[in-house]
Amino acid sequence: MIARWFPRGRTRALLILAGPIVLGMASQIVLNLVDTAMVGRLGPAPQGAAGMGSFAFFVLANLIIGVGTGVQATVSRRDGEGEPTGAGRALDTGLVIACLIGLPLGWGLSQLAPLIFPLLSDDPEVVTGGTSYLAIRLMGVGAVAANYCFRGFYNGIGRSTIYMGTIAVIQAANIFGNWVFIYGNLGARPMGVQGAALASVLAAVLGVVLYSCLTLVQRDVRTAYRPLRFGNLQLDGFRRMLRLTAPEALRGIALMLGYMLFLRLHALIDTRAVAAGTILVNISSAGFLPALGMGLACSTMVGRHLGAGDPDEGRRYGYLGVRIATAALLPVALTLAIFADPVLGLFTRDALVIEAARPALRLFAVSMVLDATPMVLVFALLGAGATRWVAWVQVVQQYVLLLPLAWLLGIHLEFGVLGLWVAMLLSRVAVATAAWRKFSGDSWTRIEV
Repeated sequence: MIARWFPRGRTRALLILAGPIVLGMASQIVLNLVDTAMVGRLGPAPQGAAGMGSFAFFVLANLIIGVGTGVQATVSRRDGEGEPTGAGRALDTGLVIACLIGLPLGWGLSQLAPLIFPLLSDDPEVVTGGTSYLAIRLMGVGAVAANYCFRGFYNGIGRSTIYMGTIAVIQAANIFGNWVFIYGNLGARPMGVQGAALASVLAAVLGVVLYSCLTLVQRDVRTAYRPLRFGNLQLDGFRRMLRLTAPEALRGIALMLGYMLFLRLHALIDTRAVAAGTILVNISSAGFLPALGMGLACSTMVGRHLGAGDPDEGRRYGYLGVRIATAALLPVALTLAIFADPVLGLFTRDALVIEAARPALRLFAVSMVLDATPMVLVFALLGAGATRWVAWVQVVQQYVLLLPLAWLLGIHLEFGVLGLWVAMLLSRVAVATAAWRKFSGDSWTRIEV
């Protein structure tokens, strides 16, 4: 029975690919916590400025970092077709887009930071620190997009360990940079919250340099895929990549803004509801790592088997990914449901916040297991190049289902935090149904990348 549901060969292939991705993303969450703690030593206002500035940065960065999804979809498809040089061309195309669009975009948005950040806070001290933080971070958006392109390339050719190792170095450099620039160590002047932003930008630039060096020193990558060559750049390649990337940019921005509005609904209840919602979102970002890593692995497998002319095998990998992610999330969900209070106690000592969050956390534990299906299949469809369909479905989920239902249940009918998260569960079930139907059909197997 176990061998039937989890065939040894395919399961091993997915776990080898997904494992380093999950570890890399887990280390990134650890970095975010360390980053928050290091800025937190400066006081609540700088911590709020850095936290909100970081969130605003990723909302705006989605205008360009989606190019990494296009790179992974194209690379895995070309690799499956036995055309490794095409995979190298996809990487170079993505890198040029990241530079030509990301660099001027980052500069332009940084000039608008004084207009953007006051929309996020009314606290003058938070606005002052957050504006400078956001302006500096945005200057590095091109480097961040380039890192996403390299990640897409290495995940696309099945070498996710490169991503894991590189992200660990980037994060270590970020923490070291925080120590130097926030507090003024090693002769640097103390920069406070601006130092945290500068450290993040320099770490992203280091990541581009490190990825480039690794790409050039690996002889098999250099000779088979022939990346980082001007001769790889073709006008048709830019058109294809931009066609894949544009819907992903829309999806990323819509999702981030949707979550911002979802948290805003918590504020309509009371301050403790905001605290409870923030805790639940933080727990969800960590809890979904197995499904997210499996989704990225399935994205590669689907693209590779479509390139090899075997969509049925790609479909089998997608369904297997759902089963593995579900099995991985079950013990996590049981832990959250049974030990809800101790888990919440790691984030707050306020008994009323725990009371508000407890039923929603137990509901989320159920949602987490069900959410393995849409999360894995959405990424599998992205690997097939169905970026427009995924963008459309997730925009509908956020703005037609989640937010209206959350307002109805949580605010209008006064079910509070639990009502908001019931709406989240129902909207995710709708996405799961749509993704399952789409993946069970054949339209995604005919998408050209």
